[in-house]
This record gives sequence, C-alpha cells and structure tokens, in this order.
Amino acid sequence: MRRMYPLLIAALLALLLAGCGAKTDSAGTVVVPSSLPSADSSFGIEPTVKSSSEASATPSDRTPSDSKSTDSPDDAELKDVAQEVVELLRERDLGSLVQWIDPELGLRFSPYSHMNPDSDLVFKPDTLPTFKDAKKLKWGTADGSGEPIELSFREYYEKFVYDKDYGDAPNVSVNKILGTGNVEFNGTEVYPNASYVEFHYPGFDEKLEGMDWESLILVFVPSQNDRKLVAIVHGQWTI
Repeated sequence: MRRMYPLLIAALLALLLAGCGAKTDSAGTVVVPSSLPSADSSFGIEPTVKSSSEASATPSDRTPSDSKSTDSPDDAELKDVAQEVVELLRERDLGSLVQWIDPELGLRFSPYSHMNPDSDLVFKPDTLPTFKDAKKLKWGTADGSGEPIELSFREYYEKFVYDKDYGDAPNVSVNKILGTGNVEFNGTEVYPNASYVEFHYPGFDEKLEGMDWESLILVFVPSQNDRKLVAIVHGQWTI
C-alpha cells in the first residue's frame, strides 16, 4: 500500500496542474504556464461601470441655490433711499440734499448716537448752512472732555458727517443698530414712527478690537407717499 502513495501523489499533482492550465508535451512532461491569473483578475467577466448620470453627486458637484435677500420690500426701498442720500453726502451736493429735508421737522445733526433735543442743531431746508459759512456753531459737547463742539459747518461735516466713505461701508442695516457702546441710539424716541439706515464700519485697527468702529445713521419719517430725512447721526465708540 505504501508503494502506491507516490503514484497517488503524482496523479493528484497532475490533476491540479491541469486545472490551472498546465499541459503535457509529447514526451508526457507536464508544462506549467508561465503566468497564472492574478487574484484581482476578472476572469473574463466585464466590470460594471456606472455612467456619469448614474453616479451619485458629491457635495462639490452640487450647484448651491441662489441666496435670496432677507430684506422686506419696505426695507429694500428704504435702503435704496438711504443709499441715494449717502451718495449726495459723498458728493457734498447740498443743493440736492435740501430736497430730502422734511420742511416742518427740519434736519437734525447729532455728533453721537444719542440725540440731545436740547443741544442738537436743527435746520429747515432754507436755513441749511453752506461750506462757505465760516461761522462757528455749537453742535453739542465732546465725549469725554465735555468741552463744547464749536465748529464751522464744513469742519463739523468733515468730522461728524462724512468723515469716512460711508457709501462703501461694509455693513448696512435697516432699523437695527450695529455699532453699540455705552451710548444708546434713541432715534425712534425722538421721532416716533421713524425708520433709519446705518452705514457701519466695524473697525479699522485690529489691535483696538472693534473699539474704533464708526457709523453714519440716516433717520427718515414717512411723508405722504415718500420719505423725508430728519436726522444725520454720527456713531462711534464713546468713553
């Protein structure tokens, strides 16, 4: 029986090689193929490939939906009006600006966010000073020192009206104050039913961490089917 073991092993080896594609030559010698199918071969089965339409879209493939403005129609209209006025301030076009002034309430100038009805100067359309007026006027009291703010109209304009290019302010808000500090904006208390637009710079020097913010606030009241400008307010960090 033991003599048959080598014969059985040889027969099994021959069958195994034949299954792997081995052949025998004319002399009966087993010929082993030079290469065997690799482990990842498809063995003649074509791989299934999804078309581009079948492939699922990745986040980068998706087109984001168009962002819509959150402004209501009234807010959008007020913002457009304020933008038109701020362009007049940028151009120093006082002749066109007076057409926006409310003829009864006049135009108030407030050097700080908190209006002071006792000290703020208010001008009717026909009494608005010009840049040629050299007369010093008292516009209120300076924050911190308490000294009177005595400036010509041009000087006040360059310091408390258009001291920055607010027409290009990075933040514009409607009926919401962005620049905050220890002085509160009281525009709707002085002018009930008023609306306002703030042109805001959050700061200029990173080291000051926003304590150098500045704003221009335009206050409007409804007038028939239009709006009239009643206040130009300068906002900044106060002590």
